[in-house]
Amino acid sequence: MLGHVIAYENSAVRLWLLRLYARHEVFILSVMYRIVKSPVMRWSLARQAVFHTLAYPAARWGITGTPRAPAELESFFEGASRIAVGPCRCRTAHGACEHPLRTDIVVRTGFGVWRDVFDTDFEEITAAEALEICTDCHQQGMAQISYAHLDLGTGGSTFVMCNCCGDGCLPLLARSHYGEERYPFHKGIMRTYVETDRCGGCGECVSYCVFGARAIGPDSKARVEGCHGCGLCVSHCPSGAASYV
Repeated sequence: MLGHVIAYENSAVRLWLLRLYARHEVFILSVMYRIVKSPVMRWSLARQAVFHTLAYPAARWGITGTPRAPAELESFFEGASRIAVGPCRCRTAHGACEHPLRTDIVVRTGFGVWRDVFDTDFEEITAAEALEICTDCHQQGMAQISYAHLDLGTGGSTFVMCNCCGDGCLPLLARSHYGEERYPFHKGIMRTYVETDRCGGCGECVSYCVFGARAIGPDSKARVEGCHGCGLCVSHCPSGAASYV
């Protein structure tokens, strides 16, 4: 009951916390990036301390991600009410990624918060423009991941669609560092399967999967291991062997 009161869409407490997070997001992400890339993370004690104080609370209750396949995006934005786009907070924080910067698409209550806090950075756009940005990013190998705030057993409140890459997205970097069990994402509704007779074993799907869910098996054929449903492997398979279910 308490989780619902705090986390429902227009809860005054949730909106206050989201606004507080928005104001300090870039600083938080810059600190996280320096920590994840720091040599001290080689020490088990340091890894555990960072996990319990930052990574675990963030992944479980703070900002929880759900990948969205291209087929889901049109309906997602059509139901998003007002939409705005601004600079990716992760890339702004660390400046260590060459992917496009104008890729954070805030929706629903995220629109009001980020437009209010960063009125010159976030520009209102249409659903069609948001879809175009995501399509372009997907072609460049970036996964579309919606993030919800305060997932306290209620599913949280989705406030942003990010275009995430494996080399610059802090949640994905944390997941890669700690593993799926300790830094989980929700799985999307789509899954990929492979028609092995069409697979050439080129490994493109492996290189594009930001969740590390693809591998080349002993038979030199691609296989799926824990698909999260982002769809990058399907879009970039040169032989058309990967498909959705």
